[in-house]
Amino acid sequence: MRVILIDGNAAARAVVEGLLQAEGAHVRAFGLGQQALQALADGERADVVLVSRHLPDMGALELLRCVRALPGGAVLPVVLLTGDASESLRLSALEGGFTEVLQRSTPDQLAPHLCALLQRQAKLQRARILLVEDSAAMAAATAEALAPLGMEVEHVLHGQQALQRLEQQAFDLVVVDVVLPGSLTGLGLLSAIRSRRDDLAELPVLAYSGYDERARRVEMLRRGANDYITKPIDGDELRARVTNLVRYWRLLQQVRQQHALLAQQAVTDALTGLHNRHQLDEWGPRHVRRAWRDGQPLTVMMADLDHFKEVNDQHGHDRGDQVLRELAQRLRDQVRPEDMLVRYGGEEFALLLPRLGAEAAAKHAERLRQRVAEQPLAGLTLTLSIGVCVWQPPAPGTVALPEEAARILRALLVQADRCLYRAKAAGRNRCELEVLRAVPAL
Repeated sequence: MRVILIDGNAAARAVVEGLLQAEGAHVRAFGLGQQALQALADGERADVVLVSRHLPDMGALELLRCVRALPGGAVLPVVLLTGDASESLRLSALEGGFTEVLQRSTPDQLAPHLCALLQRQAKLQRARILLVEDSAAMAAATAEALAPLGMEVEHVLHGQQALQRLEQQAFDLVVVDVVLPGSLTGLGLLSAIRSRRDDLAELPVLAYSGYDERARRVEMLRRGANDYITKPIDGDELRARVTNLVRYWRLLQQVRQQHALLAQQAVTDALTGLHNRHQLDEWGPRHVRRAWRDGQPLTVMMADLDHFKEVNDQHGHDRGDQVLRELAQRLRDQVRPEDMLVRYGGEEFALLLPRLGAEAAAKHAERLRQRVAEQPLAGLTLTLSIGVCVWQPPAPGTVALPEEAARILRALLVQADRCLYRAKAAGRNRCELEVLRAVPAL
């Protein structure tokens, strides 16, 4: 990141410069506004301009207006640094055109804000734009206009080429000419993008054309274009629209990632990383329905560490958590990709194992028991008791309704838990198995 810093106070300037350099930014520092403006006019490249509210030779607002008048300056982020924490100043600065206002306080308080600012700008710089334009001259002019943003621009000539590149490479924006040769026009390309069934259906598209007709603009927007610009292209307008659309896409991606993380957390046990009971309630009935449809056995196991309460009482809950994490990993190492391993609660784990008959289930349960007994968990010698319920459904072809499948799953879990209780009552560190050949009832 290339940062221009303008501050008449040498000591304050040195502090901010040090903070920026600590974040990996390349900084050009100036004590006068005119010096910085001259450097920009002479071709000095900058990704961010930081300016103090008070300068010896000009006001910060006057400097902002001069920056905006420079080529490429219309979209250059200009951030005001001030020691005034009043909301009225912040609002008036934003109204005046500053991109952001940062309070000049202690370095520890200012550093996170500077770091966040640089990260946001770096994300914009790393953006990739797919330019779909059949005119080489127009494509070169567009790429040149976008060059100050530091984004990567890839040029293709036809709509079909654009679709192929979208399949092969991630882009943050498509800039497309309305009029394209070949079977896929700009309108067709836009419709093809919007009709997809994946996240690319919402990829921002900026349409442009030499025809400034209301009907054409309305049609592009109706087809799903996010924005529209006419030729000849004004560089500042193009950069502003591109920056806004890329920022929109990045925010949308961030929201999607957060949503996916929350969804994952909702069905994952925080301590062990295994599925939790919510996931079991959602996916378990699918295993039941598949087993009933195919006439294949479904094995349900309930496994419980013996005397686990003593671990917490004698060694503390941190040690107990470590035991559970190691046990989860040991069980995970022994299950197949199609199996479902769930932390059911406390030190109890549930397993759903499709297509595992009674003999194979008995061997598998015994193998799990031995894996725990023969090697300590978190340095402690412990044992595992396992209850096994093997269900052989009725003849294949009959498919349970979701509600019936959920009821059967609960019944199988209850039966496996009863087998676990028998294993505990029989002395622990053992497996007990039962086979059901009918639809189980609660």
